[in-house]
Amino acid sequence: MNRRHGFTLLETLVMLTMVIAMLGGTLGLVSLIRTSSQHATAAALDRQEIRRLSNDIRRDVADANQVEVDGSQLILDFSDSNSRIVYDFGSEPAFARNVDSTDESMQASDRYLINRSSQVELRLQPLSEEEADSDQETSLVELTVALPDRPTKPIQILAAPRISP
Repeated sequence: MNRRHGFTLLETLVMLTMVIAMLGGTLGLVSLIRTSSQHATAAALDRQEIRRLSNDIRRDVADANQVEVDGSQLILDFSDSNSRIVYDFGSEPAFARNVDSTDESMQASDRYLINRSSQVELRLQPLSEEEADSDQETSLVELTVALPDRPTKPIQILAAPRISP
């Protein structure tokens, strides 16, 4: 009888096919995980920038003497320091915050790097129904940002001025 040493050509081809299929599946899975990780990182950075933006808006609106919305701009006037802060939500490639003041040391500019294809809605609304009927200028600033990865769940930022007793 003849003893057989090694593998036949058919056995080697079957084994190579199985190894290639497993490697292909593994590479596909690694690519999917990498893409998912990149999207998660971008979304986390967007949320972090929105948090920073909301903190700045709430602080500035609370201190402002006059609040105005002009298209995609939120304009805050501070009569006590002769300064003005303008938030521009239509600027490219990022949202912008510009501080204009007669005091040059207070002038500043800031950018919020939020996804360009985000949908933004900015409006003022009265704090209460009584104020809606009166001529008072105390208004709630409502900023809604819909990120592209979650368009049906927009992020809403509300900011109100301080009310003097």
